[in-house]
Amino acid sequence: MQRRHKTFFAAAAVSLALSVTVMTPPAVALEDAILAIVNDELVTLRDLREYVKATYAAMVAEGKSQEEIDQVMLDLEINGLKKLVEDKLLLSKANDMGLAVKDRIVDQKIESLIERYPSEQAFNDALVKNGATMTDVENKIRDQLKIAFVIENQIKSKIYVNPAEVTDFYQQNIDKFMQKERINVESIFIPFDEDKEAAAKDAEVARIMIENGMEFSMVAEKYSKASSLGMVERGQLLPELEKVVFHLKEGEVSDVFEVDTGFYLFKVTQKFTANLAPLEDVENVITQQIYNTKFRERYLAWMEELKQDAYIEIKQ
Repeated sequence: MQRRHKTFFAAAAVSLALSVTVMTPPAVALEDAILAIVNDELVTLRDLREYVKATYAAMVAEGKSQEEIDQVMLDLEINGLKKLVEDKLLLSKANDMGLAVKDRIVDQKIESLIERYPSEQAFNDALVKNGATMTDVENKIRDQLKIAFVIENQIKSKIYVNPAEVTDFYQQNIDKFMQKERINVESIFIPFDEDKEAAAKDAEVARIMIENGMEFSMVAEKYSKASSLGMVERGQLLPELEKVVFHLKEGEVSDVFEVDTGFYLFKVTQKFTANLAPLEDVENVITQQIYNTKFRERYLAWMEELKQDAYIEIKQ
């Protein structure tokens, strides 16, 4: 079979898929417009719309934040056709392998999604509100499971990170594993609100209570309007705050410190000097980073092979 592979992807068509909603007769004809040919399969604007819709429905079902959904939708506006073509190649590979997803597995996945919502009705309402259907979700889950299996079988299962690679990475990137000086800080914050004088009095009372032996945490519970700072590193705080807290000794409580919006009291409970993180403490992080790099490289190379072995024509 003749092989043809164009690299231009019609971003304008993707914008149409995301924006055109009125189903007048001309729009129906537009939906049948051919955007690409993948092997012996035509990819139409309708297919792209359904792909975008199913992706959106799956993210709603998963309880993704609107910010996450918007980011994916923006990416699809630019790369939607490219991703659709790649998914079709992966699903074609799954079909060649004879993969089939049992209804029971899809049902279990949907049940796990419903558990993220207050009730099944809330789950259904979220789909309806966003113009999605249970069929959209089921189809997307089925495709996702097939694709996940193919990627696991063809790529992930063949990746191995040798312990020597981890050690080499650690030694070659030693600066990345230097831990800055850090402290664990309990804090009390009393905002000005509309009465700076009253806030100042409360801050002074809190300081005296601590000085007289009351536990810092108990005073914080009574007066503080913000959570404690917790563990902080050099460079994470405003310079004026850092100057105060990093000069305290373990167990020492600061004087009342004024900032633009209120008053602070600090207590340092632990201090840690700057040091190099031991290899055993960062081994898992390094292993995952090497694994991710290998996966990215192998996936891109393998996907390029799939494209080269396929007939792909993108209509301009």
